[in-house]
Amino acid sequence: MPKFTSIERAQIQNIVANLSIKRIPESEIIKEIENQTHKTITKRAVYYIKLRIKKESKKWYETLREGEYEYIHEFKERINEIVDLQRRDYKIIEDNANNPVIQQSSLSELHKLNITLSNYFDVAPTIINIPVKQNDNSISVSQQDKEDIIV
Repeated sequence: MPKFTSIERAQIQNIVANLSIKRIPESEIIKEIENQTHKTITKRAVYYIKLRIKKESKKWYETLREGEYEYIHEFKERINEIVDLQRRDYKIIEDNANNPVIQQSSLSELHKLNITLSNYFDVAPTIINIPVKQNDNSISVSQQDKEDIIV
């Protein structure tokens, strides 16, 4: 395998990770790497890159799992990030009262953020062991619990 810069190695790792998730065959992954970097790698190199990605992912997951509060903190940070993005979208909507195209685009993004945030709140009770209320086989979290999560 030819020498790669650290930027190229990171790019190749991202290509391998993204295409592996999509279940793209190794031969296609190699072609895509060649298209983007103008360098070739072997199937063996792709195998070792996948192995390294798995090991790094496992180590990251184990670290979060062992440090319960670190995982909760990371989860809370993602929720806060979405809330911040929502605030920004509301500001864009307000600032562009005369531009319906921008408003519509921001409303669309706001809708996506609301869905993502809702999904996080659905998962939150299992992550942080909040007692949940059972309603017809569905799990609900009180507004106070949601506010406590976002603190």
